[in-house]
Amino acid sequence: MNDKIIKEKILELEQEALEQWSEGNVRGYLLHAADDITYMDDIGAQNRIEGIKPLQDYALKLEGQIPKHNYEVVNPKVQVYGESAILSMKYHPFSPEGNSLTQWKATTVYRLSGGKWKMVHAHWSMNKEA
Repeated sequence: MNDKIIKEKILELEQEALEQWSEGNVRGYLLHAADDITYMDDIGAQNRIEGIKPLQDYALKLEGQIPKHNYEVVNPKVQVYGESAILSMKYHPFSPEGNSLTQWKATTVYRLSGGKWKMVHAHWSMNKEA
């Protein structure tokens, strides 16, 4: 598989996960997560979460707290290294009325396993004013 196809696949997988998130389905964000995933964010996972089950438990605590919203992925970049790929991007959510919400930056690492790309690490942090 060439790098261009891999990059398109990674963006497609992330889009599927973000569609779930933007609909308020926080556990749906984990559609493509590996069993050994690690995760950090600025909401309640300042310390690394290790493994799919603890991450599912964390996501369950957020259920009902993420409002439905629209979003734009800004400046995504996928870097491919053999059977690993790193996606970095900015996530700009906005309310259905068009009001800007907290903007984020994210790095997600994918690994090819059993012929499928799986999310093995994600780190989300809020954009901070310079």
